[in-house]
Amino acid sequence: MRAEITDRTYKVYTRQSVDRVADIEFGYWPQTIRRWIREGLPLELSDDEQNRMFLPRLDDFFGFDREGYRLPSRIHMNPAFAEEVLERRGDKTVLRGRDGITAERYLNDVDDSSIPHFIEFPVKEPADWHAMKRRFRYDDPTRCFAEREIVEAREAVSQGRMISIGFVGFYGQLRNWMGTERLSYAFYDHPDMIRDMVSHWAGLCARQIERLPHDIPIDFVSWWEDMAGKNGPLVSPAMFREVLQPGYRTVMKAARSRGCELAHVDCDGNPHDIVANWLEEGVNVMFPLEVQAGVDPLEWRREFGRDLRLRGGINKYALVEGASAIDRELERIKPLLDQGGFIPHLDHLVPPDVPYAHYCEYLEKKRRLIGR
Repeated sequence: MRAEITDRTYKVYTRQSVDRVADIEFGYWPQTIRRWIREGLPLELSDDEQNRMFLPRLDDFFGFDREGYRLPSRIHMNPAFAEEVLERRGDKTVLRGRDGITAERYLNDVDDSSIPHFIEFPVKEPADWHAMKRRFRYDDPTRCFAEREIVEAREAVSQGRMISIGFVGFYGQLRNWMGTERLSYAFYDHPDMIRDMVSHWAGLCARQIERLPHDIPIDFVSWWEDMAGKNGPLVSPAMFREVLQPGYRTVMKAARSRGCELAHVDCDGNPHDIVANWLEEGVNVMFPLEVQAGVDPLEWRREFGRDLRLRGGINKYALVEGASAIDRELERIKPLLDQGGFIPHLDHLVPPDVPYAHYCEYLEKKRRLIGR
């Protein structure tokens, strides 16, 4: 028999009795880490570590809670494209990456960094998709779990840890193949191709779950699905329901067959108009709840009810201002803590205009609020 799941994240979202809310945060811009080192962060980090957004050693330094055991999802492209530098433009380079995307990037993504300027994506029409599809074969032996991972997962189950697995969502993956503009047209110009893309990706993700031995459960699924801006999602709720939602249904059905009750979606911007669509498929934790994009987590809870769990929701720019702004933000989200099913943290990566001292002050005050 499975041991009781003891992770605070799981207990908060399933509204079980717990000593306190989980103390977690999201990540950091690399420029933020380098600023904090100059300001006295007492942790030696390599140059490679200073260029990462998600840094377990820094999380451990701050003492954040761990969130269960995460299984790898082998949904990678195989074979990948050959990386090729096509042109150099001063301090920038035009590079075709291993994902097949051609983009202009900074040669040194350290102090001058930004989202790449995307130039060309590998899928433009159905013939390109047929070629790309062969790089995501279901029978690819590199998609199998390693024996070590199975052993570790069984040990985590015996310890009562939450077992999770993560996937790229359907809009996000299609955009990786086509780019935003071409994908937007393809919903109308090549609907059969789009449906085949969604179906194939759903099968690839679901098979990762089905490959697991039957004694390994799935407690939590995480989706990366950045498909919204400040003015709302990049597809309508009707288009989401017709084209993308069946993919979620396929994968979440496979997860529920392993006992899954929880799934979160990492969607920046304001995806309000498709929250109900996700909830229908059991994707019931919304994250990171960007305040600057107009997300009001208290209003979302009033509208969607207790089935909606929430994570994030603290305006990161309050930390730029300092003490009084931090106090106002924590006071604003306190009613959600009283309702349950909510884990507070900053609503995205910590930006580089946040001083180290302000971040430490924020953590101290947040921890008092959650009872740590």
